[in-house]
Amino acid sequence: MTDRPGRQMGRAAALMMGSVLLSRILGYARDAVIAWQHGATTDTDAYFVAFTIPDFLNHLLAGGSLSITFIPIFARYLAEGKEEDGFRSFSTIATVMGIGMLFFIVLSEFLAGRVIPLLVPGFPPEQAALAARLTRIVIPAQIFFYIGGLLMAVQFARKQFFLPALAPLIYNAGIIAGGLLLGRDRGMEGFAWGVLAGAFLGNFALQIYGARRSGLSFFPRLDFSDPGLKEFIRLSIPIMLGFSLVVVDEWTTRVFGSFLLAGAITWLNNARRLMLVPVGIFGQASGVASYPFLSSLAAEGKKEEMWDTLSLTLRWVFLVSAGVAAIAVVLSREAVLLVYQRGAFTIDDTMRTASALSAFCLGIPFWCAQAVVSRGFFAMRDTWTPTLVGTGAWIVALPLYYLLQQSYGVFGLALASTAGILLYAGALYGILMRRTVGRRGVPGLIEFGKLALAAALAGAAGFFLLGAASRFIAWETVFGSMIRLAGGASVVGGVYFLLAFLFHSGTVRTIHRREDLLHPPGSNPAEGSGGNGVTPS
Repeated sequence: MTDRPGRQMGRAAALMMGSVLLSRILGYARDAVIAWQHGATTDTDAYFVAFTIPDFLNHLLAGGSLSITFIPIFARYLAEGKEEDGFRSFSTIATVMGIGMLFFIVLSEFLAGRVIPLLVPGFPPEQAALAARLTRIVIPAQIFFYIGGLLMAVQFARKQFFLPALAPLIYNAGIIAGGLLLGRDRGMEGFAWGVLAGAFLGNFALQIYGARRSGLSFFPRLDFSDPGLKEFIRLSIPIMLGFSLVVVDEWTTRVFGSFLLAGAITWLNNARRLMLVPVGIFGQASGVASYPFLSSLAAEGKKEEMWDTLSLTLRWVFLVSAGVAAIAVVLSREAVLLVYQRGAFTIDDTMRTASALSAFCLGIPFWCAQAVVSRGFFAMRDTWTPTLVGTGAWIVALPLYYLLQQSYGVFGLALASTAGILLYAGALYGILMRRTVGRRGVPGLIEFGKLALAAALAGAAGFFLLGAASRFIAWETVFGSMIRLAGGASVVGGVYFLLAFLFHSGTVRTIHRREDLLHPPGSNPAEGSGGNGVTPS
């Protein structure tokens, strides 16, 4: 009985990882279709820019953080046996915020033509006009994302993950279908219509069924005195008003990228999408799966147990993500060639995308870390700290975007992004550690340092080995890239784990002893390890 919560969290994490993996595969197929049909051009740049206003609208009403802000509220109602009160609050929030979202959608439809030139000042008028037209097509999808996010939050609060896990799969399938059916005749508009269809089917229609199956009772309700609505707004205001680096990093690279060569925004977008594959699989999925459990522990006032659970999750995520980062940095050209280079996507596009990818991938462990650590604050109903720290990190990093873009182009912009996420994740970790366990968490930093050093040395070894192998196996062909990717990943991964073991990494040595990967919350996985949760070496 004691290991039940840990096993539940493990199963939830496995399900979400599987969902993210399949979603990334479909995302690759989506981007591959775009690359095959259109390459990296002014039209593809306009398509990716078309998501800037919708993304901002989603951020403005905290739509991208619904599970973060609503789960603690609904979970408390369930814990107190006030399910009907929870449904009333859901109905109020969905009605009030849904009306607000519709208002801004209509407003954005009218203003898109004026706002887009301000967002990408480097675009010529005809390219800005195309971006505005595509924006008007995809903006209505935000109402489906918003209401669907609430519906998924209800399911997450009940620890039901399956139907929410299907949402991104159906969404990406819709974009692919739109591109294949309409892309040849309508250009990038076909993909935009696919966005709208995929959002409706996967994020809205399916989630209505899932939420009703979990017992949801909804009726339109305008009650501004509802306590759930008040708490939802209180938790959401920091996210709405703050410009955290996690949110605005992509927007910032688009703004500065608009002054570079045609295709630069597409190169950056494709590189970011590849970088986000391991971030989604290991970081985001683990954060989503662990969040209901962290929220339960925080609600019970068990801060130390919450830290132990979060720290254990983070160490395993960092172990894998650091190794993946080393592999991805060394093999960025091979990965881009295999994923994108076909049709209209040229070898020059591959080289420039790979340049950005190598810089983005340095930040993989820190993107993963912030996805887990930030949920420790959210579980304690603190949305101000992650937002303020993220905003500060973006302001500090902003000069880097300009300076590195001027000197190194797309590589510089990606490098600035990595510097910003390193600052953000590190600051968040330190603040949360101080608030929960204090100095008892310091040895965990040593563990992360061991893993980071092992990854850096493994990457350097792989770089020199692959350089020597270039005389025999060139990367410029599909066959050569496949061989180098398989062999290089095996070598870098093997060297990484060997070095981590030799550095006495407690996480790696846990694998060696075949201990359980997840301990139940409250069972104190740190017992006997000096309180840091790392298995003694």
